[in-house]
Amino acid sequence: MQDNREVLLEMKDIVKQYRMGDEVSTVLKGISLTVYRGEFVAVLGPSGSGKSTLMNIIGCLDTPTSGEYFLHGQKIADLSESELAHIRSREIGFIFQSFYLLKDQNALENVELPMIYAGASRRKCRERAKEMLKRVGLEDRMTHMPSQLSGGQQQRVAIARSIVNTPILLLADEPTGALDQATGKQVMEIFHELNEEGRTIIMITHDANIAAHARRIVRILDGNLYEGGETADA
Repeated sequence: MQDNREVLLEMKDIVKQYRMGDEVSTVLKGISLTVYRGEFVAVLGPSGSGKSTLMNIIGCLDTPTSGEYFLHGQKIADLSESELAHIRSREIGFIFQSFYLLKDQNALENVELPMIYAGASRRKCRERAKEMLKRVGLEDRMTHMPSQLSGGQQQRVAIARSIVNTPILLLADEPTGALDQATGKQVMEIFHELNEEGRTIIMITHDANIAAHARRIVRILDGNLYEGGETADA
């Protein structure tokens, strides 16, 4: 049966090796992965499984030793550094466990940053950042500094920042790792809403309970990827 969904991301036989002295360590061992537009995929694996290395390659932060990677129809290996920088700033929204908010900038200013780097006007940056903070329920925290926000609120600011440029892909690395269970659940509810709006999400996690929020799970172990099927609420 033919699958007519639009392919957003395709990896073919991705290998990543690191040389340490005379020894070569193979972290990713021929990984192939296809992600369709609008999917919510969890990559589930323990520490040392290769999931962070995989995330860095998906996010165009690192390159594979061999294999092919296509994002939105573009062969990543053929792109220049400036083209890769454009993808990282405009086409991929990053969400990290540690939030990475600028401590001397308030919530609104943190969310504006990707648009400022993309060259948008100050007025457009401000209006869009306000809209995104409202989208994640922080309309009453716009002028608060990160130190005045809870962990969950900081992560919501980070989510607002990740979607301000309307990326084609959200890449989340352990997005609830620094949060308590209740707050993590609130963050995952925002992910569900974003996915229902049509946003494509890839989430890296070691937590099976968090992975269960995704609509599809793939498992990574010792550098090999295993399809885990769809989750119960897909």
